Parts: sequence; structure tokens; C-alpha cells
Amino acid sequence: MAGFPRPLQVLAIQSCAEEGFWDALRRLKLDVLGTDDSPVPITGYYTPRQNPKVASLLRLCPESLVPPSASDNSIGSRNNCPVPGTLINTNNMRGFQNLDRELLLRAEAKKILHDIMSGKVEENPALLIRFLVISFADLKNWKVYYNVAFPSLVFNSKMTLLSLQYASQVLSKEEAASLYRSLQEWRTCSETTVVPFFLISISSDLSVSVRQLKDWKACQGSCQKLLFGFYDHGCQVIRSLGRGNAKLDFPGWALRNYIAFLSMRWKIENVQFFCYREHRGQPDLEQSYIGEASFPPPYGCDDPDYVPEAIGWEGEKPGKGTKEMKPKEINLQSMNPASQDEEKQLMHLKLMGWRHFPVNIDKLSRVRVLLLGAGALGCEVARLLMTWGVRKLTVVDNGYVATPDLIKQSLYTDNDCGVPRATAIVPHLKERCPAVEVEGIQMEIPMPGHPVSLSKVATMLDDCKRLQTLVASSDAVFLLIDGWESRWLPTLLCANENKIAITAVLGYDSYLVMRHGAGLGTRSGGMNEMTAQIEKLSTEDALGCQRLGCCFCNDTASVINPIPNGILDQQCAIPGLTSIASGKAVELFARMLHHPDEIHAPGDIAGTDTEHQLGILPHQLRGSLPKCVLSTELGNSSSNCTACSNAVLSEYRRRGLDFVIEAINNPTYLKDLTGISDLKKLDACPKMPASIPVNSDKFSDVRCLLLGAGTLGCDVARILMDFGVRKLTMVDSGRVVVSNLARQSLYTSDDRDTPKATAILRHLQEMCPSVDAQGIQMEIPMPGHPVSPSEAAGVLEDCKRLKELIASHDAVFLLTDTRESRWLPTLLCTDENKCLFALQIAITAALGYDSYLVMRHGAGPDINCEGSDVVASTDKLSTKDALGRQRLGCYFCNDVVAPVDSVSNRTLDQQCTVTRPGLASIASGHAADLFTRMLHHPDGIHAPGEIAGTNGEHLLGLLPHQIRGSLSQYNLLTLLGYSSSNCTSCSNAVLSEYRRRGMDFVMQVINEPTYLEDLTGLTDLMKSAAYAQVEWLDETDEDELVTI
Repeated sequence: MAGFPRPLQVLAIQSCAEEGFWDALRRLKLDVLGTDDSPVPITGYYTPRQNPKVASLLRLCPESLVPPSASDNSIGSRNNCPVPGTLINTNNMRGFQNLDRELLLRAEAKKILHDIMSGKVEENPALLIRFLVISFADLKNWKVYYNVAFPSLVFNSKMTLLSLQYASQVLSKEEAASLYRSLQEWRTCSETTVVPFFLISISSDLSVSVRQLKDWKACQGSCQKLLFGFYDHGCQVIRSLGRGNAKLDFPGWALRNYIAFLSMRWKIENVQFFCYREHRGQPDLEQSYIGEASFPPPYGCDDPDYVPEAIGWEGEKPGKGTKEMKPKEINLQSMNPASQDEEKQLMHLKLMGWRHFPVNIDKLSRVRVLLLGAGALGCEVARLLMTWGVRKLTVVDNGYVATPDLIKQSLYTDNDCGVPRATAIVPHLKERCPAVEVEGIQMEIPMPGHPVSLSKVATMLDDCKRLQTLVASSDAVFLLIDGWESRWLPTLLCANENKIAITAVLGYDSYLVMRHGAGLGTRSGGMNEMTAQIEKLSTEDALGCQRLGCCFCNDTASVINPIPNGILDQQCAIPGLTSIASGKAVELFARMLHHPDEIHAPGDIAGTDTEHQLGILPHQLRGSLPKCVLSTELGNSSSNCTACSNAVLSEYRRRGLDFVIEAINNPTYLKDLTGISDLKKLDACPKMPASIPVNSDKFSDVRCLLLGAGTLGCDVARILMDFGVRKLTMVDSGRVVVSNLARQSLYTSDDRDTPKATAILRHLQEMCPSVDAQGIQMEIPMPGHPVSPSEAAGVLEDCKRLKELIASHDAVFLLTDTRESRWLPTLLCTDENKCLFALQIAITAALGYDSYLVMRHGAGPDINCEGSDVVASTDKLSTKDALGRQRLGCYFCNDVVAPVDSVSNRTLDQQCTVTRPGLASIASGHAADLFTRMLHHPDGIHAPGEIAGTNGEHLLGLLPHQIRGSLSQYNLLTLLGYSSSNCTSCSNAVLSEYRRRGMDFVMQVINEPTYLEDLTGLTDLMKSAAYAQVEWLDETDEDELVTI
């Protein structure tokens, strides 16, 4: 090579990040790091070049996320020299884009400088190739965006290349042969092969030795020639020159920091270096370079505060900086497709652990759950259990799918009519969760008070034995069957086997959800030992605590057939009640499973403190929809209980199934055995008579617009159809993804990647062929999400379309993902409620992690609608509605800031707003119920807000303004709030401006969200608060929605 001296040019290092590395990062983020975005130490693997035409790369593999200690060079291998690196993984794409890449690179360069000046490099030379990875792991879409940098120090003094020749041209044959042997020894020794920087000492007798950097002082004066060697990754590259292409060969990138180290640490200005390369695993002296470079020590670099300049980003163009540098992208969708769907479905449970409670997914996946009943409760509970991660289900039922049940029993379709429910439910569960192991068993559950003839005793005995086996082989049993007496045998068996048992019972408009107490122990040993145990039975459980009662402990009668001629109205619950009870039943089970005492956990009462992260663990939950109340109750095991008392368990353990058969055929036997004298039985859930005037024509005629077809949208739509609503319009912009299937009740795996607005129609019509449903795929324009000039026309069309949809419907449900997406619908609903004859009901349902809000929006302000000049009438807006009542507030009336982008700068668990499974079912049931009462109230949207505990005159019960519930504390509150003069959505200031300017106003709000704060006076309010040193309490978005 000619043209010396000249500026030193080197070939940049490139990275090779394996898919396994990014998959390991995805798992680390999801399972360990959570919201923590602090730097993570990682390890890259470096090697000298192996092929003359291919440069070696710094490799990132799954093991890279388990870095070796800085001094442990034994980790690695011949072609895997460990190199320390730093990973910065941001929580969202905006955070990744906003990283100051130049500042980060200089910070890493300062670490290298510190390692040089402190002498750390002499102990661990790999520090000279320190690298940096910045990334954003998009867990939801299984993609990773990243950039890699290899920081190289830049100083005011320049590095000059004085000579560069192949080693074979510089060394004598004797020197070359000795060097070859020494390099082979270096590379075969496990201690030295992983050290990428070394010394080559050539003595006067032409013998060559390879030594570590820390031996530098020992080499002084003991050798004729000293070369500074390093593993060179470089190869020949083709560059385009003026007259064509030319093959060029440059030393590797690591040489720059190596020269800086030698000059600054050892004060060697002229460095003789050796670029070590290999061919097929052997030293390649024909391609390895020996050269000389000069680098005067830079001034001021020994200052501890000195921060050097640096270069080294992959893909950075000379002179362009990092502004035009694009991130690399890797798609992990193709990795492990068989297990990927399951991981996606469990992601929301892992996200719960980021801020709240680490769900024991392994325990949930192993637990074996027996569901007795595959009707309305059975369908909901089975689906919610899968959402919690339960993967082993057995479903027992003796009924058949019937057309009238399709809407109530959420998993079945019209094609299932006439099929046994135990058979039909299996494919529907697997459609939503292919990983679930589910068995359906069609069988009768023997019941006291239902005697059988001698010809059927054998069959009944087989059913008893089979149920015995099922309970014994399960970890938890849900009692979801219709008849009260059908719960007796499962309750007895669970108490005997000490199994978790959950009962859910529905009345007409009330419900009971409870967990049964622990049993008295399990059978062991021979008959003599069993007899001895029976004699020692007590009212305490295995932990010495008073046993909690079962669902029969409050009965004052023997278990007999309570509804001999089952009347339809005594067996039906109002729509929505099933969803609420199911959500609470599954939540109670999950909380019990995570409690350290499990089945022996004591019963908590609402209002008491608990150390358990999931909240209180009550014994019984009783709720009433018309009264809007939820109570937690505690009841110990009764000595007269017909299912779990000592007398019953003793007799069952002594006589076995002979005892069961006698109880079935002789209704008074249990009464006599337990000492019950009063034959009057109290219902667990008193049922209201079915004489409430429900206007079916009103339901069939009302036109409902549902904004959002996710978790809430699916449940609300189904419950509305159960009420009799037949005109539905669904609006959503998303598509069905795998992680939706278990939580969004209407979708199956066949709907994957289908627009939700399209997919939901098919399922609604399968459940109710008479429904008139439309699906519209569209975005809802939002404040804080500015649009470019090229997008403005499309957004304006969406605004106009939404206005037309709201104007043409009678009720609007706001079930969208984010707070800001509800602003425009709220404004438009308030505007349409400007006259006495307007219906325009608006219902919002919103979810937090373990809390929910359901509310109806108040009517719009009163104006004179008889005139045609609406603009003129805006000056006459009042704080009262058309009936002269104080207007109730909307969803935004309590806000002190305008709605803004609540997604882009948040972590994944905040973007998805992770909620406890079952919460959506509870909120959906309350939302549909609130709509029904409002629809039947004589004042409609103008009805005043009522508070629980007051006496409402309406037959359907209380009509509150807001319902707020908490799962962790099992609270249910009814709240009342009036329209705020500073509201960014329904205040007179906002309505007046909208009526005056129309969509121009809306577009300004979308592009300038703070405009609303100025318009409504919130800006001045906040300034006054700051001046008065008022501290606002920031509620942490406890009412955001879930549709991950």
C-alpha cells in the first residue's frame, strides 16, 4: 500500500442480533423488567475475521442477556469473545424516538475513557469494544425496533497511519513460523482465547510470544520488537472510485480505541499494531496486517469531568449525524407460532404484575376446575376462568342448547340448538383458547327430594360415583346449576374432600356469590382409623380456625325440591345479572387461589384492612341491582347444616353412597339427622315477582350506538339483545387479535385479523337472527392527536359521520379505549339533547385495574327549540335542563385538564389499561341495567340522579347518576355530580362555541387540546390554584378502558 502518512481509516463493526436475543429481551421485559427502563448490562460475542470476503460480526444471542462479570473471561469460547455492552429498552415508541443518541453515545465513550485512565482495560481489554443497544420491544405486536453503537473516542488530535503491510511481508520466515505457533497456543487456551487484545513480543533470537496486556511492564527491555495485537474483524470491501470499483482493505474498528489506550495510558505515540485474522480457524498471516500509527496524547482528557466526542452508530451517514438514522426492525411473529398464541393470551396477566400483583400463572395453568352447569353462569365463568389463565376445565351439564337461551348463554350459537350443552361448549371454549384442556360430561346430578325408582337406582348410583371421582380429581368446583337442591351432593363431596367450592346463585334482580369453608379433613387409613376420626370431628378446620359455612348453612329446612312446578319467572334473572355474578365468582376464586391460606383463609368484611395484594377475601357477596348495593357477609359452619355439618359428614364417611341414596329418596332424612324442625326454607336470593312493567316495544324500537367493540362492547351488545334491543350499530377501528379472544366474549380464532366491526355482526346474528345490526369501521377523532394537512379532510369526514350516527340513534354507549376518544361523542350527545323531546341517552363504562365507573350523562342545557336560529339561542344556555332541573354532569365534568394523548408516552400496561379479568363483565352488566332503568323512567334522560339508601319511586329501582365499584375492597358507590361550568365537553362555553363554529371548532380542539382549557377557564383556574398553593390530587386514571 502506498500514500503514507495518511489519516487512519478503519472498517466499522456491524452487529448480528439473533431472533433469540430479541425474544429473550421480550420475555425479560414482560416477566422481569416491567416498567423499569433503566440500563441493562448485556454481553456481545466477538471473533477475529474467519473468511477473507466476509467481515466478522458482533453477535447478540439469548445468552447476551446474562452477562459475565467483568473479570471472568472463562465465559465464552474460541469464536465467542465476551464483550460488555449496555441495553436501554424504552417503554414506548415515543420514548425510543426521543432518546438523545449523541448524548448516549458520548456517555458510553466516557465509560471507555474512564476504563482506559483507571487501568481497567489492562485487566479486561474487551472494555475497549464496549457497545450500546437502544431498543423498544413492542410486546403487543411482537416487534422490536433498535439501533446499535460501537463508541469510538474522538479527540482534537488525529490518528495518522504511517505504514500498513501484510504480516507475511514484514516478518521473516522464522518470526512468522514462531508467531503462528504462539497464536495457535493463544487461541487454544481457554483462558486467553477470549481476550481480544494482546502483546506480541519478538526476541533477538526471533522467537515470538503472545502475552496479555497486563504483562506490558514485564516486556519492557526484554524484547527486540513489541507489537500490539488485536482481533481484527475486517475484510476486503469494494468501493466505487472515479474510474470504477476497487478492492480496499482497512484495519478493524477496534484499532481506534486501542491506539487511544496506548497513547493515553502508556504514553506510546507511535504504535506498531498487529491486525490478527484467521482463515478456517487458523492464523492467517497472509491477510493479517502489521502497521504503524501515530497519535499524540490529547490535551485535557485526564480531567474527570471531561466528556469526549464519539462516533459509532450503525447506519450513521458521515456528516448527517443521527437525525437521518432509521431504526432497525425485527418481527418475531414467526417464532414459535404454536406457543405464541398462548403467550399473547396470557400477556394481560403478566402486565398485571408490572404495577399491581404478580399473578401465579403456573399455578393457574395447573389447577383443575370442575364446572357444574354449562348454562348462562357456566358459559361466563368458563370464559373468565380462561382469561385468568386456567387451562384445565371439566364441564358437567345435562341440558340441551335451546333457541330462547342463545342470548343468555354467551358461548352458544344457532347451530348448537338441540346439542347437549356439555358437548357444544367444548369447541367454543377451544375456539377462544386453543391451549385449554376441556372435557364435557353429560350427566344428571342426583338431588335430595327427587326420589328415583328401583329401576333407576343403578344409574343414579353410577352418577354419584362419577361425581365423587370428578370432585376428588379436581382442585376447585364451581356450583353453577339451576336447582338449589342440585348443589347438595357437590357441596357434601367438596366438604368431605376439602376442595375449593364456589357457589353463584341468581335471583330475579339479586345474586349471591360465596366460597365454601374448608372441610373437616380427608379420609385416610383403614376403617378403624376412619371411625376414630369421625368421633373427633369438630367445627374447626385443619388450621384450627372456625370453619366458614357452605351455601346450605343458612337453611332452616331440609333440602327438598323447592320449586316442584318450576314457574318460568321464578327461574329467570334480569339480563346483566349473570355477567355481574360471574365476574365476582371468578374473582373470588382467583383471590382465594393466591391467598397463602387458600381454602382456610378467613372471611373478610368490606372496610377491613388486608395485607393481601389482591384485596379483601370475603366469604359471601350479596348484591341487588335495583338497590345498587353490594354487601360482604360472614357465616360460620352450622351444626345443623344439611351438607357440611359434623353429623352429615360423619354419616357420609361411615355409610358412603348408601347414605346419599337414602337422602335422595327420603326428603325428611336430612331434617331428622341434623335436627331441623322448621320446614320453611329461606331463599338465598329472594326473587321479585315478574310483574314489573317492561316495555318490550321500547326495547325493540330503541336504536343503540355502541362506540367500541372490544371487551366492554361485546358484553354490552349481548346483554342489550337479552333485554330485547334489536337495533344495534357497532363502531370500532380495530381488528381481532389473538390476545382478545378469551376476554372479548364474542370473537373466536376464526376472526383473527378481521375488523371487529365486521366480526361482531356475524356473532350477534348467530345468537339472535332477528337483530338488525350494522358494523362501521372508523376512527373517532380525538383531542391531543393532531393531524397533518393531508389527513385533515379524512378526519373531518369522520367527525361529520360520527355526528350523523349520534343524531340518528336514541342511545349511545361510550365503550372506547381511551379518555380522549370519548370527548367528541360526549360533546355531540350533549348537543343533541337540547330539546325536551330528545331521548339521546349517553352511557359511559370505564375500567381501571380493579375498579370501574358506569355513568349516564346528563341532558343538554335548556334553550328555545321552537325557533330556527340555534346560533342566536346559544346566548340563552343555562345550567338547567328542559325540565328546569340542575343538569347532571358528563364524563369530563370532574377533569381539571383537557383530554390529551393518553397512549403514546405510556408503558404498555397503561396503554392497554390492564384490568382484572371479570371486571368488564361486571361493568357491562351495570351499564346495560342502568340504560334499561333510564329507558323506562318517565323523565328519561332528564331523570334526577339518586343515591343508594334513598327511596326511589320507580318500579325498576334506583336510578343513579354514577356507579363506582372496587373489586379489591368490594365497594359499590352511587355518586351524584352536576354539570361543571368548566367542563371541556358539556359546559355552556364549549357548546356555544361548537354551535357557532361547528366542525372548525372540533378540528381546532383536535390539533390544540390546550385550547379547551383556555376556553373553559381551566387555565385561569389552575393559575389561581398555583397562586393559592392548592395541591391537586392526581387520580391515576382508574377509569381507563381495556381492549388489549
